[in-house]
Amino acid sequence: MRAIRWNKRYLTGDPALDERNRALVALVSDLHAELSSAEHCQDMNELAERLAAMAKERLSRLPRDPGVAGDSETAIRNLLKRDFPLAALSTPACRECGLCDLMSERVERWLSEGDGPNPDNS
Repeated sequence: MRAIRWNKRYLTGDPALDERNRALVALVSDLHAELSSAEHCQDMNELAERLAAMAKERLSRLPRDPGVAGDSETAIRNLLKRDFPLAALSTPACRECGLCDLMSERVERWLSEGDGPNPDNS
């Protein structure tokens, strides 16, 4: 997984949204660092790659398409629902690295801090 770095081209002109996007970049960058420092399963690599791709898509489209914010948050929420717990958990492939819990916790926190749609919280 490649780290994502903040770039001024990601600015939308909306300070709250820009701060939210900076937090997403920090989340993905921190996860990249954690993946680099701990032995983990292939499932975690693949999930982290999908999360990074979703973040990059959000960042590249947001300045032109403000509606992508809610869509991307829904997609990230669905990624967690669909893929957690990872298939490797409790199998010989699991490295007991703790990254599953860490990633889930951080992404859930980022989602809960946003104003995007959350079908679980009416």
